[in-house]
Amino acid sequence: MIPLWLIPLFPIIGTIALTTIALSSSGSKQGPAEGVTGAVAVFFPLLSFVSVLVLSLGMPLEGIRQTLGTWISLPAFQVDIGFLFDGLSRIMLLFVTGITTLIAFYSIGYMRGDKSFARYFAYINLFLFSMIILVLSDSLPLTFLGWEGVGLCSYLLIGFWHADAKNSKAGNKAFIVNRVGDVGFLFGMLCLISIGGSALLSYDYLNAWLLNPVSAEMIGTAMPLLSLAGILFFFGCTGKSAQIPLLTWLPDAMAGPTPVSALIHAATMVTSGVYLLARLSNLLVLIPIVLNVILFVGLLTAFWAAIAGLFQNDIKKVLAYSTISQLGFMFMAAGVAAFDVSIFHVFTHSFFKAALFLGAGAVIHSLTGEQDMRRMGGLIKKMPWTSLVMIFGFLAIIGFPGFAGFWSKDLILEKLYVSGPMGPFLYGGALLTAVITAVYMGRLIIMTFFGKYRGSAEKEAHIHEAPATMLIPMLVLSIGSAFAGFLWAGLIPGAEIFREMLAPVVGAAQAHASSAHAAVHLSPWVFAALGTLAALLGMFIAWKLFMRPMPEAKGDGEPEGFRASWTFAFDTLHKWIAVIPTKAMAWFLDVVINNIILAAQWLTMGIIEILGDGVRSLQVRKVGLQMALSLFGMTLVIALVVIYGGLL
Repeated sequence: MIPLWLIPLFPIIGTIALTTIALSSSGSKQGPAEGVTGAVAVFFPLLSFVSVLVLSLGMPLEGIRQTLGTWISLPAFQVDIGFLFDGLSRIMLLFVTGITTLIAFYSIGYMRGDKSFARYFAYINLFLFSMIILVLSDSLPLTFLGWEGVGLCSYLLIGFWHADAKNSKAGNKAFIVNRVGDVGFLFGMLCLISIGGSALLSYDYLNAWLLNPVSAEMIGTAMPLLSLAGILFFFGCTGKSAQIPLLTWLPDAMAGPTPVSALIHAATMVTSGVYLLARLSNLLVLIPIVLNVILFVGLLTAFWAAIAGLFQNDIKKVLAYSTISQLGFMFMAAGVAAFDVSIFHVFTHSFFKAALFLGAGAVIHSLTGEQDMRRMGGLIKKMPWTSLVMIFGFLAIIGFPGFAGFWSKDLILEKLYVSGPMGPFLYGGALLTAVITAVYMGRLIIMTFFGKYRGSAEKEAHIHEAPATMLIPMLVLSIGSAFAGFLWAGLIPGAEIFREMLAPVVGAAQAHASSAHAAVHLSPWVFAALGTLAALLGMFIAWKLFMRPMPEAKGDGEPEGFRASWTFAFDTLHKWIAVIPTKAMAWFLDVVINNIILAAQWLTMGIIEILGDGVRSLQVRKVGLQMALSLFGMTLVIALVVIYGGLL
């Protein structure tokens, strides 16, 4: 059997090799040899994917566990370096390593000619290493190590072109906002340690303790702390997976190279929060209030981001808000304890969102950097393969029958409807969001590929189909966008194993949650029909609204007026509740407190200096002055005696 440590070993070797190439070529005007660098960049992620695939084929039902050694050893705190390869980590690692390999291959064409070619791929391999550690870990502290690793790599990749101040600020914003969420993760772990020591940080031990009937009394006593831990872990997830209130960093992450956007948005960093909720499913189902918070935050996030997506002119920004919205659907599924459906949507989303981002990257590459959809149009004639890829991704994300999103989105809608008394209302809100999704994604496809070209003649002359290094990964992902959903539907013989492999991880939690409310019997075909109707309605609205001559594009494309107020609502909220108070406090400490302390120091030193000079002056041999001072002192003493009748 292949050892589990080989999976993260390959990308870290790739990181070291690519860093060496980057440093050795830093003085060269031409940069590194792109052929060798690209081969190394793709080879090591591919080895990780092959390792995961081989392990998946022979994995026992209970999973594979390996402990490499002790990481932290203290009298009251011990953590091992251990890996857990079960149904959940297998699914996650298959598409994390597979899609990262495709994105690395695509990047060879996209980043060609960039002097920092090797540095870019070193970051990509480091990102993959961190994500593998996050998913493969058998304990919360080791997961947190990978959690921080992807946060660091997102900072490096989003701000990759750091000479541009906008990119640097976007990288800083992503890093800082994620650190705010990470405080929740840390304090969540402290809550578990307070209840049962460091042993509860192990996933196996935590689940065994939660499922053991003998622990029922202790769990009841510890419920306030467990509830707090659940809320704190979820707060950490809102940072990584861009949910209200920590979602402002993700649209700004578009500042980096487009393959980075695909990497972060599709299958890696932003899905970490959904993965953690599934991993902690046995804890969360014991705390209904936390599940309700997850559910309503997911619903509000999905709806808000869908509306914001309607207001964007930047093709990448539209896809960024669509990612936030789709993550909201995943959190809604987790909020009704349908953790397997949530992970299924993560799986399908990884294909169609990666296809959409890479397709958008091909368009931007062809138009020499143009990202404003108002200056596009008619590209289906000159970029037919790219158009096909993005249309497939579009049909998948809106839930068109047969495409990947059709299966996962309709399952989420169904789970919402049958979740309890509020189910029909939740279903209505999610269905409305699905209609809006079809509208803003239809707008993107129409403005980009249909109608007449609205850009400059210079850029029109440059339009060309994507090169093979970019097109091949796009086509592979478009096939996944079309057929990935069948792995759940069971229409392919033996393919239902995809659903069954998650049962050992989340099955007990879902069984516990389903017993809390009465079952609602409604044919799945009803949900399929209504979901299809939502997709068709959204497409019809988009066609009617946007399939017409567009006015000339003016300005930089940023939303204005109400559109800006809606888009930047949470940025404004963060500004008033965090940025401005922090700046005010910093000013107060710097200008007021610091100056008061300095003034007190100067005053004290001045008094001491004056007194020192005064005492020294008295020692000067001036008989007249000394006699005058003596007379003054005697007069003062006599006056005190006369006034107060004595000193005693």
